[in-house]
Amino acid sequence: MSYIYHVSRFLLQEKVKKYGHYMNGHLLDAGSGSYSRYRHFFPSDTVTRMDIKSGPNVDVVGRAEKMPFKDSEFDSMLSTQVFEHLEYPEKAAAEAYRVLKPGGYLLLTVPQWNELHEEPHDYWRYTCFGIKALFERNGFSVVEYEQYGGFFATYSQILMRYLIDRGRLYERNSWLTRPISFLFRLSGSFTIWLDSLDTSMANRKHTIGWVFVLKNNEQK
Repeated sequence: MSYIYHVSRFLLQEKVKKYGHYMNGHLLDAGSGSYSRYRHFFPSDTVTRMDIKSGPNVDVVGRAEKMPFKDSEFDSMLSTQVFEHLEYPEKAAAEAYRVLKPGGYLLLTVPQWNELHEEPHDYWRYTCFGIKALFERNGFSVVEYEQYGGFFATYSQILMRYLIDRGRLYERNSWLTRPISFLFRLSGSFTIWLDSLDTSMANRKHTIGWVFVLKNNEQK
Protein backbone atom coordinates (compact mmCIF):
# COMPACT_ATOMS: atom_id res chain seq x y z
CA MET A 1 0.00 0.00 0.00
CA SER A 2 1.38 3.41 -0.97
CA TYR A 3 1.81 6.16 1.61
CA ILE A 4 -0.59 9.10 1.32
CA TYR A 5 -0.23 12.11 3.60
CA HIS A 6 -3.01 12.67 6.15
CA VAL A 7 -3.10 15.85 8.20
CA SER A 8 -4.44 13.78 11.12
CA ARG A 9 -1.46 11.41 11.09
CA PHE A 10 1.00 14.29 11.03
CA LEU A 11 -0.68 16.05 13.95
CA LEU A 12 -1.05 12.85 15.93
CA GLN A 13 2.62 12.04 15.52
CA GLU A 14 3.59 15.51 16.76
CA LYS A 15 1.42 15.16 19.87
CA VAL A 16 2.63 11.65 20.70
CA LYS A 17 6.20 12.90 20.34
CA LYS A 18 5.42 15.82 22.68
CA TYR A 19 4.14 13.54 25.46
CA GLY A 20 6.35 10.54 24.77
CA HIS A 21 8.60 11.24 27.75
CA TYR A 22 5.93 9.72 30.00
CA MET A 23 6.48 6.32 28.35
CA ASN A 24 9.31 4.83 30.40
CA GLY A 25 10.20 1.60 32.19
CA HIS A 26 8.38 -1.48 30.94
CA LEU A 27 5.98 -0.16 28.30
CA LEU A 28 2.87 -1.92 27.01
CA ASP A 29 1.92 -0.94 23.45
CA ALA A 30 -1.73 -2.00 23.43
CA GLY A 31 -2.86 -2.16 19.82
CA SER A 32 0.60 -2.13 18.30
CA GLY A 33 -0.53 -2.89 14.76
CA SER A 34 1.75 -3.94 11.95
CA TYR A 35 4.66 -1.63 12.81
CA SER A 36 5.91 0.55 15.68
CA ARG A 37 5.12 4.03 14.37
CA TYR A 38 6.08 5.90 17.57
CA ARG A 39 8.71 3.70 19.23
CA HIS A 40 11.59 6.14 18.65
CA PHE A 41 9.76 8.84 20.66
CA PHE A 42 9.86 6.94 23.95
CA PRO A 43 12.64 6.55 26.55
CA SER A 44 11.32 3.10 27.52
CA ASP A 45 13.95 0.35 27.35
CA THR A 46 11.52 -2.60 27.36
CA VAL A 47 8.38 -2.79 25.22
CA THR A 48 5.69 -5.48 25.06
CA ARG A 49 3.56 -5.16 21.92
CA MET A 50 0.04 -6.52 22.04
CA ASP A 51 -2.54 -6.71 19.28
CA ILE A 52 -5.64 -8.75 18.45
CA LYS A 53 -3.84 -10.32 15.46
CA SER A 54 -0.45 -11.99 15.29
CA GLY A 55 2.25 -10.40 13.16
CA PRO A 56 5.94 -9.44 13.01
CA ASN A 57 5.33 -6.41 15.26
CA VAL A 58 3.30 -8.33 17.86
CA ASP A 59 4.71 -10.04 20.95
CA VAL A 60 1.42 -11.03 22.57
CA VAL A 61 -1.99 -11.63 21.02
CA GLY A 62 -4.73 -10.31 23.27
CA ARG A 63 -7.70 -8.00 23.64
CA ALA A 64 -7.75 -4.68 25.48
CA GLU A 65 -10.93 -5.71 27.34
CA LYS A 66 -9.17 -8.76 28.84
CA MET A 67 -5.39 -8.48 28.74
CA PRO A 68 -3.26 -11.58 29.31
CA PHE A 69 -1.00 -9.89 31.89
CA LYS A 70 -0.52 -9.87 35.65
CA ASP A 71 -1.66 -7.03 37.88
CA SER A 72 0.74 -4.05 38.01
CA GLU A 73 3.00 -5.53 35.33
CA PHE A 74 3.80 -2.33 33.42
CA ASP A 75 5.27 1.07 34.21
CA SER A 76 3.58 2.78 31.28
CA MET A 77 1.09 2.05 28.53
CA LEU A 78 0.42 3.39 25.04
CA SER A 79 -2.93 3.16 23.27
CA THR A 80 -3.27 5.10 20.02
CA GLN A 81 -6.48 5.11 17.99
CA VAL A 82 -7.74 1.89 19.61
CA PHE A 83 -10.65 2.81 21.87
CA GLU A 84 -13.01 3.66 19.00
CA HIS A 85 -12.74 0.00 17.95
CA LEU A 86 -13.54 -1.50 21.36
CA GLU A 87 -17.08 -2.72 21.87
CA TYR A 88 -16.64 -2.47 25.66
CA PRO A 89 -14.36 0.52 26.40
CA GLU A 90 -15.30 0.51 30.10
CA LYS A 91 -13.73 -2.93 30.48
CA ALA A 92 -10.62 -1.82 28.62
CA ALA A 93 -10.18 1.23 30.87
CA ALA A 94 -10.44 -1.01 33.94
CA GLU A 95 -7.91 -3.42 32.46
CA ALA A 96 -5.48 -0.59 31.74
CA TYR A 97 -5.69 0.40 35.39
CA ARG A 98 -5.17 -3.20 36.50
CA VAL A 99 -2.02 -3.90 34.46
CA LEU A 100 -0.34 -0.56 35.26
CA LYS A 101 1.74 -0.13 38.38
CA PRO A 102 0.64 2.49 40.93
CA GLY A 103 1.71 5.84 39.53
CA GLY A 104 2.05 4.43 36.00
CA TYR A 105 1.12 6.53 32.98
CA LEU A 106 -1.19 5.84 30.07
CA LEU A 107 -0.72 7.81 26.84
CA LEU A 108 -4.03 7.63 25.01
CA THR A 109 -5.20 9.02 21.67
CA VAL A 110 -8.78 8.89 20.40
CA PRO A 111 -10.69 10.44 17.50
CA GLN A 112 -13.52 12.91 17.87
CA TRP A 113 -13.96 12.84 14.11
CA ASN A 114 -13.04 9.99 11.77
CA GLU A 115 -14.51 8.39 8.71
CA LEU A 116 -15.93 4.90 9.12
CA HIS A 117 -13.02 2.46 9.04
CA GLU A 118 -12.25 -1.15 9.92
CA GLU A 119 -15.97 -1.84 9.68
CA PRO A 120 -17.90 -3.30 11.39
CA HIS A 121 -15.58 -2.84 14.38
CA ASP A 122 -15.87 0.93 14.52
CA TYR A 123 -18.02 1.78 17.53
CA TRP A 124 -17.25 5.13 19.13
CA ARG A 125 -16.06 8.75 18.81
CA TYR A 126 -14.97 10.66 21.91
CA THR A 127 -15.04 14.16 23.33
CA CYS A 128 -12.53 15.22 25.95
CA PHE A 129 -15.32 15.12 28.54
CA GLY A 130 -16.20 11.54 27.66
CA ILE A 131 -12.61 10.34 28.03
CA LYS A 132 -12.16 12.18 31.33
CA ALA A 133 -15.34 10.64 32.76
CA LEU A 134 -14.54 7.13 31.47
CA PHE A 135 -11.04 6.96 32.94
CA GLU A 136 -11.73 8.76 36.20
CA ARG A 137 -14.45 6.17 36.87
CA ASN A 138 -11.78 3.53 36.47
CA GLY A 139 -9.09 4.81 38.81
CA PHE A 140 -7.17 7.29 36.66
CA SER A 141 -6.47 10.97 37.07
CA VAL A 142 -5.90 13.30 34.12
CA VAL A 143 -2.37 14.69 33.97
CA GLU A 144 -2.52 16.51 30.63
CA TYR A 145 -4.69 16.54 27.56
CA GLU A 146 -4.76 18.37 24.26
CA GLN A 147 -6.72 18.32 21.03
CA TYR A 148 -5.05 17.77 17.68
CA GLY A 149 -6.45 19.92 14.91
CA GLY A 150 -8.95 22.76 14.93
CA PHE A 151 -11.69 23.60 12.43
CA PHE A 152 -9.40 24.04 9.42
CA ALA A 153 -7.36 20.87 9.92
CA THR A 154 -10.53 18.89 10.63
CA TYR A 155 -12.15 20.12 7.43
CA SER A 156 -8.95 19.32 5.54
CA GLN A 157 -8.88 15.77 6.93
CA ILE A 158 -12.52 15.17 5.99
CA LEU A 159 -11.83 16.31 2.43
CA MET A 160 -8.66 14.18 2.18
CA ARG A 161 -10.44 11.06 3.35
CA TYR A 162 -13.34 11.67 0.97
CA LEU A 163 -10.99 12.05 -2.01
CA ILE A 164 -8.97 8.97 -1.04
CA ASP A 165 -12.09 6.84 -0.73
CA ARG A 166 -13.90 8.37 -3.69
CA GLY A 167 -10.89 7.84 -5.96
CA ARG A 168 -9.99 4.47 -4.37
CA LEU A 169 -6.41 5.73 -4.22
CA TYR A 170 -5.13 2.96 -1.96
CA GLU A 171 -6.67 0.29 -4.15
CA ARG A 172 -5.35 1.68 -7.40
CA ASN A 173 -1.82 2.41 -6.17
CA SER A 174 -1.36 4.51 -9.32
CA TRP A 175 1.26 7.01 -10.43
CA LEU A 176 -1.07 9.73 -9.08
CA THR A 177 -0.46 8.69 -5.48
CA ARG A 178 2.78 10.61 -5.00
CA PRO A 179 1.66 13.98 -6.46
CA ILE A 180 -1.67 13.74 -4.62
CA SER A 181 0.15 13.06 -1.36
CA PHE A 182 2.36 16.10 -2.03
CA LEU A 183 -0.70 18.30 -2.60
CA PHE A 184 -2.30 16.94 0.57
CA ARG A 185 0.86 17.83 2.49
CA LEU A 186 0.80 21.41 1.18
CA SER A 187 -2.89 21.90 1.96
CA GLY A 188 -2.55 20.20 5.34
CA SER A 189 0.34 22.46 6.34
CA PHE A 190 -1.70 25.48 5.31
CA THR A 191 -4.71 24.45 7.42
CA ILE A 192 -2.48 23.74 10.44
CA TRP A 193 -1.11 27.26 10.04
CA LEU A 194 -4.65 28.67 9.86
CA ASP A 195 -5.53 26.86 13.08
CA SER A 196 -2.48 28.39 14.76
CA LEU A 197 -3.76 31.86 13.86
CA ASP A 198 -7.36 31.28 14.91
CA THR A 199 -7.43 30.69 18.66
CA SER A 200 -11.17 31.37 18.98
CA MET A 201 -13.57 29.06 20.76
CA ALA A 202 -15.41 28.65 17.45
CA ASN A 203 -12.28 27.06 16.03
CA ARG A 204 -11.51 24.92 19.07
CA LYS A 205 -14.99 23.39 19.16
CA HIS A 206 -13.94 21.39 16.11
CA THR A 207 -11.15 18.86 16.32
CA ILE A 208 -9.91 15.64 14.76
CA GLY A 209 -9.22 14.08 18.15
CA TRP A 210 -7.58 14.10 21.56
CA VAL A 211 -4.34 13.11 23.26
CA PHE A 212 -4.50 12.31 26.98
CA VAL A 213 -1.86 11.53 29.59
CA LEU A 214 -3.57 9.61 32.41
CA LYS A 215 -2.10 8.38 35.67
CA ASN A 216 -2.93 5.38 37.79
CA ASN A 217 -3.99 7.09 41.04
CA GLU A 218 -1.96 4.76 43.30
CA GLN A 219 -4.91 3.51 45.35
CA LYS A 220 -4.60 -0.25 44.70
